[in-house]
Formats: sequence, structure tokens, C-alpha cells
Amino acid sequence: MKILTYVLHGMWNTPDTDGVVVIGVSVDVEPLLRKLDEIADSKAKEYVEMCGYIQEERGERYYEAVNVSGKYAKFYITEHQMELPENTMGAISREMEKIDRTRDVGQYLDDMYEDGNIEPWKYEYMVRKPEVMQEILQLFIKTEDCNTPFNTTLDIVVGNVMKEITLDDKKLEYLWEEFGDVLIDDDECILDDFLGFERGTHREAVWHWFDERYSGGVAKLMFGGE
Repeated sequence: MKILTYVLHGMWNTPDTDGVVVIGVSVDVEPLLRKLDEIADSKAKEYVEMCGYIQEERGERYYEAVNVSGKYAKFYITEHQMELPENTMGAISREMEKIDRTRDVGQYLDDMYEDGNIEPWKYEYMVRKPEVMQEILQLFIKTEDCNTPFNTTLDIVVGNVMKEITLDDKKLEYLWEEFGDVLIDDDECILDDFLGFERGTHREAVWHWFDERYSGGVAKLMFGGE
């Protein structure tokens, strides 16, 4: 059986040193892209020091830096087909089942929120409700395989879970309880972002959001209908 693998590797040549290195190999391109971002942000200082003016170029899967004397540092992500026997594939699948993807799923939801691809209330509910996260993880384990990119699997799994989540009184009651854990300053402004409201927003603005959506209004949430 063949699987698609990605390799992040680099090479450099300066007055002091030259070298070649394989930085990472993965069936998922995303971790290598994040590492490539780190390399670009630091101008590859983890691997080589380049002096003087540096001309940089960051592409989808590469980073290149060249100074005025023509010395360079170049990093690329390339694709490779790897053929593996079935017993090896089985071992890989069993190991993948042991991986705790909680942090990866959380980061995926964070990215969706930052990109505006998920409603703020739904984001807060999904990342805070343990049962929702557990459902995503269980579906991910059932769906994941070595031949499908990590983010493609997450797109499918998270998309399916999101479709089933609609705003109702029960979810509003849960979010209200979570709002109770958000710290408030002396001016009654929230100290953390919540439900799309930025830090520094007066808590009455958040109350108004609940009041518009909860069937009994915010008074019922606050005082149980009394």
C-alpha cells in the first residue's frame, strides 16, 4: 500500500558554513507548514546565521533567504509516495488510535473562529463542552486513516458535528454558567473575550445578548424566573 508523505528539508551556504538537513517527515503537511512558519519568522536562525541585508521569499511550501553576497538558506516541503506493507500500515493505524488529538482539535476550532468560519456562541460551546469535544475525537478516530490529510479528516468530522448543534435554551443555560466563570473588573467589564465580545466589554452587553435569545430573558437566567 502506498501513502503520501511530506518532507521538510533545508540547505544553506554562507561564508561560515554550508549544510543540508531533513527537519521532518509526516503524512500530514500541517505540522511541517507550522515549522516552516517558525523558520521564516526567525530567518532560519536555528540553522544558520546570515549577515547583512537579506532578501526573503515565503511561498506556500518554501522559504528562501539570500543576502547581498549570494549566500543563501532555503527550506522546502516536498511530496513523496511511500510504499508500505500491510502489517506496517496496521501498526501505524494502531499507534494513531493512541494519539490524543484534543489539542489539535482545539487549535483547529481556534483557527476557524479567527477566520470567521464559526459563530462565536457555537465556538464557545464546542470548545467548552466536554461532551462535544469527546464526540469529535471519537468520530475522528473512526474516520482517520493514513491516506487522508489530517485537516481533511477534521473538516469532515467537525463539519458533521457542527451541523447538529443549534442554539436553544439548554445551550444558552450552559453558556450562561460558563459566563459566570469570566472575570469582571471593577468597572464591570469582562477580562476575557467571550461569545465574540472583546475583553473590556461591559457585562451588560453580554447580558443583552442572552436576553435577546433566551426564552425567559436574562432575568430568568439570573434569578430562575423569580
